[in-house]
Amino acid sequence: MVTITLPRKSNPDSDESPDHIVTALVENRFDLLRSFAFTSLIVMLIIGGIAGTLFSSYMSDSLLKRDAEVSQAFLSSLTEVEGGPEMFRTDQVISNFSLRDSVYDLPELVDHISKMPGVVRTNIYSTGGKILWSTQTELIGKQYSVNHELEKSLQGEIVFELKDIKEEQKAEYADFGNDVTRLVENYLPIWDTEHGSVAAVVEIYKAPKSLFDAMESARYLVWMSVAGATLFLYLSLFWIIYRANLVIRSQQLRLVESETMVAIGEMASAVAHSIRNPLAAIRSGAELTAEMSDDKVINETAGDIITQTDRVELWIRELLIFSRPEGTTQFSSASLDKILITCLKGHAHVIKSNQVQLDCKIEQNVPNVKGDSGLLGQMFNSILDNAFEAMPSGGTLTVEINVEDREKIVQVSISDTGSGIPKERLETLFESSLTTKQYGLGIGMLLVKRIVDRHGGSISLNSEVGCGTTVCLRFPAS
Repeated sequence: MVTITLPRKSNPDSDESPDHIVTALVENRFDLLRSFAFTSLIVMLIIGGIAGTLFSSYMSDSLLKRDAEVSQAFLSSLTEVEGGPEMFRTDQVISNFSLRDSVYDLPELVDHISKMPGVVRTNIYSTGGKILWSTQTELIGKQYSVNHELEKSLQGEIVFELKDIKEEQKAEYADFGNDVTRLVENYLPIWDTEHGSVAAVVEIYKAPKSLFDAMESARYLVWMSVAGATLFLYLSLFWIIYRANLVIRSQQLRLVESETMVAIGEMASAVAHSIRNPLAAIRSGAELTAEMSDDKVINETAGDIITQTDRVELWIRELLIFSRPEGTTQFSSASLDKILITCLKGHAHVIKSNQVQLDCKIEQNVPNVKGDSGLLGQMFNSILDNAFEAMPSGGTLTVEINVEDREKIVQVSISDTGSGIPKERLETLFESSLTTKQYGLGIGMLLVKRIVDRHGGSISLNSEVGCGTTVCLRFPAS
């Protein structure tokens, strides 16, 4: 855990105001969600690209292999029909179709092969590597010194390759025409099952449109499946991280609040016992002076002393309430409308001196809530104090209480027409004890949020600079 100590503003002319500190704190906060969204997107795209390439390549190879196996099975059956593997065991070179009947039915076999769908060229090799027959007659009788594919096929392996004519640009591809752009080259061994050896190898150049269409469809399905799976996985992980980020932030806020409460609790106990007695003596002396003197100046001074003493007493009370552990307060039935009216009467002098117009809209027969009247009164006082401080030159205070959801939720709305709260301050209002006020402890809204949470309610703020602020409180009816 990293503890950040924020400096206190000691010089009123300094630029290090609480707003600057809060803004810096927000800007320097590590955004887990944004970092994960960017990093995971890059990783997912890389993984998806690799997976799509591998799967599409595997699918294409599988289709080519299956097509080669089917072609080999067909050639083996055709060989048995036309005379068997013995037709390949000859040294005679067939140079033209006039020798068709001299060596079994080899020319007829080649004719059948040539009529297979998509076949553009056929070569038949003997076990010695010599071309026994070819659809390109000038190749008959030739033997190539190096042909690795043929060597593999003579060992009994089916060899298949997909070739791009435009990329390789070999001279042997020139005779295929401009319409053929891709070829499948197969080396298919013909087995002599009686002797358990390869009798010949058939080399077939094919340009099967149906096979190419199937490969394109397979690639499309693979890439769509990979894209869908990648998107689903990304959204699932994003949702998990989003929820985890909310939990982490909530735990961080609770941790900061707990640390603040411990510090304030210790301070509140010392302040309450050390200052309350002197404050009581000061207030009593001021009251006695005001009663015994008829001098206007003395009475005004004594009144100011009483007012400031009451303000310090209020701060001490806020500290004690804020630092009180949860579970130590016994809740009972409390009437929000009566508590709020009492708080407004307590601020009557402020309303009058600040020339604030009060607009109350309270429904009849508002149900009670389960809570502590003292805590709820302190909550309303803190909100009203903020509202009046935002309207030092007058304004309108609107108070509304209504019931929602068939008398299950009691909603209290308190609006002012004051200076409003900046957006950057509003985002951290319940997270920080920093204050922009010249006087005060800066725990007013923290205290309000804590009291609302203790009563199982919710609070929301809407504010616009120069237009005012609205505080909306919602509590479940008892």
